[in-house]
Amino acid sequence: MSVLIQYYNDFISRSADPRVKQWVFMDNPLPTLAIIAVYLLLVLKILPLYMKNRKPFNLTRIIRLYNIFQVVACILLIYMYLTAGWIQGEYSIGCAPVDWSNKPNALRMVGTFYWLYCLKGVELVETIFFALRKKFNQISGLHVYHHSSTFFLTWIGCKFVGGGMASVPSMLNSFIHVLMYTYYYMSSLGPEWQKKLRPWKPRLTICQMIQFTILIIHSLSAFHPECDIPKYFMLLYLPNLVLIFKMFYDFYKDSYKSKSASLNHHQREKKIS
Repeated sequence: MSVLIQYYNDFISRSADPRVKQWVFMDNPLPTLAIIAVYLLLVLKILPLYMKNRKPFNLTRIIRLYNIFQVVACILLIYMYLTAGWIQGEYSIGCAPVDWSNKPNALRMVGTFYWLYCLKGVELVETIFFALRKKFNQISGLHVYHHSSTFFLTWIGCKFVGGGMASVPSMLNSFIHVLMYTYYYMSSLGPEWQKKLRPWKPRLTICQMIQFTILIIHSLSAFHPECDIPKYFMLLYLPNLVLIFKMFYDFYKDSYKSKSASLNHHQREKKIS
């Protein structure tokens, strides 16, 4: 055990970003892992038992406000990334090393990574909303894994690679979330809006899969020998992207393609009869 602790300390001293050491929860991964453990315990054990003999809570107003908050927060994150070096021409698509300096844009960039980490922590509350509304069918393996793994990966991103090409997935994901939470807000306005928006539901999942495909291709540039990006982060990040893509594809296939095939089969039978 002492050898592992020593190895971890050596790794942190060599690889961690010293600029974030004093930031809340950034010193070591234990607080983040503890939050994830409490989250899993709540949504998989405690809240299902608590809600077993209770009526669902009406959280419509809270959820609407939450969706507005997410849209605004994601737009602000995109703006913060763009003004931390992108619009000044300091970054480009492909291999872009982290700027470890204390220049204003470099500090602004790593600070944006920290706010992204905080936002992903806030997103854990979505599963609690599902549980309190007794929407347990929405607390899927995909949902729980995606939220918990993303929260931990954003901690790793801020701690070790707060800048450079790692800002690309953050910006793209924030854009997808603007679309997603706008859709959620509009869906909360009632059945009439839900009917209008129904065709867009599978399209959002397609957008998410396109996002993951772009990010998989983008991340491969980090493995070029001349790309000065910590390769250990990509060895965690890339397999997770592939796994998440597979889970979203399975969800899309089960939720939309199978229903579409069943509907087409039913329509053909009606024509024959």
